[in-house]
Amino acid sequence: MTDLITKYADYDSFARAWHPDTLAEYDISLEDARERGRLNEQKTRQLWQLLGLLGTDDIFIQLPDWLADEKVEVTDRATPTMFVGCISRETDDGILFKESAAAGPLMGLAHKINSLEKGIENTGADTDRHERSENRLQDHYQQFHNRNDLPTLSYEWLPKSQLITAVQRCE
Repeated sequence: MTDLITKYADYDSFARAWHPDTLAEYDISLEDARERGRLNEQKTRQLWQLLGLLGTDDIFIQLPDWLADEKVEVTDRATPTMFVGCISRETDDGILFKESAAAGPLMGLAHKINSLEKGIENTGADTDRHERSENRLQDHYQQFHNRNDLPTLSYEWLPKSQLITAVQRCE
C-alpha cells in the first residue's frame, strides 16, 4: 500500500506535487507560480485542509472520468471524481475502497472548520460570539463525519493503474 499512497507532511511539497504540469509548463517555481497567479491556491489549500481532517486510515483518491462514471453510485449531480475513504483490501493490481464519500463537499466543510477554528482562537473565551462559533464548529464536525448523503463509490475493485492519485497527509 505504501507504493500506491503518496504522503505529504507540509503544504508546499504537496502544492508542488499537486501542480506539476503548471510548474513545468511555465518552467517556474512554486513561489513564482503563486506570485503570477498560475495556481488555484484556494482549491489546493482546501484539499490540504481536508487531508488534515481525515483519519489515519483514510486516503484521498482521484479517478479518471470514465472510471468514476462506472463506479460511482447513482447521483443527481455531475459525477464526482475525487473521493475519501479507506482501503479495505489490496492486491498487486487493485484496491477495494470502503466508506467512500465524494471529496468536493468535504473540502468545503474542511475549509469552514479550519476558518472557525482560527476564529475561535482569536475570540475571547467568555463571549457570545465564541460560544456561537463553538456550536457552529461542532455542527460542521458532525456534518463532516456524517457522510451518508454524499455520493459514494460502489464497493468494487478499483484498478491501481487507473488511479490518478492516492494521497494522505502525515503530521
